[in-house]
Amino acid sequence: MRPLCSTTLQLSLLAAAGLMVSMPALAGKLLLSGGAYDDANTDLFVNGLRKATGRDSAFVPNINSTSNCGTDWTTTACPRIAVVTAAKDSYATGLDAFNNDIPASGTSPLKRGYYNLFQTHGFSPKFITAHVDNYGVHASASTPEGQANIALLQQADAVWFAGGDQAKIIRTFLTDTGADSGLAAALRARWSNGNGNLVMAGDSAGNHALNVTMHASGVSYGYLYYGADLPDKSVTQWQSLMDTRDGTTALRALENGATMKALGFLPAGILSDTHFDSRSGRLGRLAAALRDLSVQQGFGVDENTAVLVDTAAQTATVYGANTLTIVDTANASVQTGTYYKVNGLRVSLLTRGDRYNYASKAVTSSKSAIGSPYYSSYFDSGDIFAALQTSQSLTHLVDQTPTTNVGTAPVPSYSTGPSYPSGAPTIKLRFTRDASTKGYYSGGRYTVEKAKVDIY
Repeated sequence: MRPLCSTTLQLSLLAAAGLMVSMPALAGKLLLSGGAYDDANTDLFVNGLRKATGRDSAFVPNINSTSNCGTDWTTTACPRIAVVTAAKDSYATGLDAFNNDIPASGTSPLKRGYYNLFQTHGFSPKFITAHVDNYGVHASASTPEGQANIALLQQADAVWFAGGDQAKIIRTFLTDTGADSGLAAALRARWSNGNGNLVMAGDSAGNHALNVTMHASGVSYGYLYYGADLPDKSVTQWQSLMDTRDGTTALRALENGATMKALGFLPAGILSDTHFDSRSGRLGRLAAALRDLSVQQGFGVDENTAVLVDTAAQTATVYGANTLTIVDTANASVQTGTYYKVNGLRVSLLTRGDRYNYASKAVTSSKSAIGSPYYSSYFDSGDIFAALQTSQSLTHLVDQTPTTNVGTAPVPSYSTGPSYPSGAPTIKLRFTRDASTKGYYSGGRYTVEKAKVDIY
């Protein structure tokens, strides 16, 4: 019996329709994590990240040990990982996050500091010291501190950009003009000349920072309501990465978003987003950001999940517990209206082990093709941007008799702060199964290929 998608079966979405796209191969691999990972997620950290480095030895690390690997990078057999905590508030905060665990409290389990986290999964970790309060010295190629950081990046097999505030990463690594600092230049040179031997990894904010241009703040309804119109911020405006055109406390600042130049390691034809479906539905946010930035394909990575992007093979492979959502706008048409409306998005949902070729837009899954529908009725969501509603709408669509589901996005209402005007629209999303749509299922997980989505 096929169960309805639930928290333990969270799914992933991937749009694979449209024309062939030619994208230049880059220099290496990227692991994009959606945030809120489980420390014991060995599929993400071992099968995904560690194996991607090419230094994944036969030994199986003891997940309960924080001393699996030697700390001398000239002799260790473990993959060497440089941990960047520049998304944190300061050097002191970042160093604390690297060195110290967060003890268990109440229902919250112990959370590993980055040193212990990576040791448990068979890495040898070292700390990059550059942060927003010291980047003038620690991101410079002409200081001992900066040179020490550069030396680590030149030796590392993987670089992990931790979560926090993505604008702080950019402030740390780029100059006021948006040019590379000495530290960023060294990282880019290593990436370009490393013959594919460096894995660039980012979790949550660190994921966003790997885009060519990143988007931040806001919610799906707000991005649509304000017409997919996001102001671009300079590096020097990093402390207000939001839409402040009406002021910092206005509705637009809270609900809409903004963009900023990022580090640019992800291919330019892809835009990544995080925390995609477990916390709240970000399909509207990603679709609008794609429109604003004129990018064709979006990767929405869910929590406790990662996608390994191989820029040489032009593939994206899913690891972890939940889902990857891919949105393809190639054949979509924007409709006139007071908010952002669009017809003909192609959206796919991928789960662990699935692969997507972002050049051919082909989905590969080992799951069984769905034959006879399991559900006789449709699944219409009354709050499509609530947690898991997008993935349930998609997975139900390929396993039901009706060919359409409709999701409603009610006007957000808050007990405090600014409110939407009384005439704000109720936005709807229509999910359609047509001749291009395919569904697969096995072991409690779905794959959805090329569902048609309209926002109206």
